[in-house]
Amino acid sequence: MATTSAWPTRAPLPPREPDLNRIILALARSLAEDGLSDSVYDALNDVLDGLEGFAPEQLLQITNKFRSAVRQLVHTAPLRTLVYPADEIALLKTLHEEHPDLDGALSYVRRFAVAISALLDKMEDE
Repeated sequence: MATTSAWPTRAPLPPREPDLNRIILALARSLAEDGLSDSVYDALNDVLDGLEGFAPEQLLQITNKFRSAVRQLVHTAPLRTLVYPADEIALLKTLHEEHPDLDGALSYVRRFAVAISALLDKMEDE
């Protein structure tokens, strides 16, 4: 005599991995579109406009803002560009790891600002 299960049988559920990946990608793109904070853009403008006379504390604050921006850009830029911006991201990672002395701090934040701006331009173009 055949035994019957007390539980109803049903077809297995379809794999949900593609759906989950699509949702994760949509969330990541949404975060990428939020962009950087206004304070980062203000710092970029101050540095790129060639302002002089930054106090050491200001240069440290700008550096910290740029480093924070790099952490975000490394994750979001690939989602907002058609071609992976390898050179731009590599440069930003290098600048992120630099720790210049006070004499080289202004030059450093300027190079950092130019590199961030170049990646932002690439993200806007595509």
